[in-house]
Amino acid sequence: MDKIIENGYEAYVVGGYVRDYLLGIETDDIDICTNAPINKIIEMFKGEGIAFPQYYAFHIERDGVCYDITSYRKELSYRRNKPIEIVPAKDLAEDLLRRDFTINTFAISYDGKLIDIYGAKKDLDSRVIRVVGDTEKKFREDKTRIIRAIRFACTLDFDLDPKIVEFFDTKNVYLLNEISPEYKKKELDKIFDSPNTYKFFYLVNRYRMWKYFNIEECSNIIPSYNRYGVWAQINADLPFTNREKKKVEAIKKMVAKGDIAVMDFALYDEDVIFNAASILGLENKVKMIIEILSMHSSLIEMDISVGAMLTYVDVENFKRVYKSVERNIMEGKLANSREAIVEYLKCL
Repeated sequence: MDKIIENGYEAYVVGGYVRDYLLGIETDDIDICTNAPINKIIEMFKGEGIAFPQYYAFHIERDGVCYDITSYRKELSYRRNKPIEIVPAKDLAEDLLRRDFTINTFAISYDGKLIDIYGAKKDLDSRVIRVVGDTEKKFREDKTRIIRAIRFACTLDFDLDPKIVEFFDTKNVYLLNEISPEYKKKELDKIFDSPNTYKFFYLVNRYRMWKYFNIEECSNIIPSYNRYGVWAQINADLPFTNREKKKVEAIKKMVAKGDIAVMDFALYDEDVIFNAASILGLENKVKMIIEILSMHSSLIEMDISVGAMLTYVDVENFKRVYKSVERNIMEGKLANSREAIVEYLKCL
């Protein structure tokens, strides 16, 4: 912003970054809008980023932070959920009108003043997702806003404004058919990585959206470690990478087995282990196994590994047995050899 101001233009941090800041959520994406024409923005940041002049936009990445700088703009018409006619807007207020929800219309000036033109603070405090302007018009011109409304309601645990509810109640959810499977998958990943997955399934069931999300109707979804655990519990006709498919199938396999063994820790990563544990209700067992696998005697070097000992001792009793083996070796009652320790364990 310093460079924009130094060149005689105004600049504001806008949108999601301000919303998340006020909610105490960290983010590395910062949107800046300015009255500087796009050609001037390109001149100011020449060689530092990528220009998208057709969208009046310029993208820069610095120190792990993504900055999207845009000239004030209006979006006059859409095709296939994308703006196809974009023209300059006269000021910040006109620019913010194009945004989807009021909670995304916040702005912060260069001197740190919070600017709220369209009631964003009221809706943030009331925890409501409300469309900027005409709800039906906004949803029909860009159907991805329908999914975004649901995503924000879930990830932020906000309520939907009555006008959005009315839009859903009047059988308009079929418009989701006009959104690509790739976009649906991307948004669902964000929802399923949140702690409020239950809210998504409530909304989808209430408004009968199952088929429009390419998901088979289901119930009793168990909250999981992350999105992979949710995907493992539902059937969806959506594009998954081979890596995602392998993780989901591994979780399903472990859940079908009904238990998590020590050897599983050598075969699978934390996504698989922790999601299966969430679904099976074995979080405490997994925690114990992790603690056990990190154990070692600070007094003697046993001639057997923790993993080998676990072959003969259940997880719940392991710490007690381990201390018993350690004490008996130190007192000379048990030879410190693998064979002797195994025999001792077999007799317990």
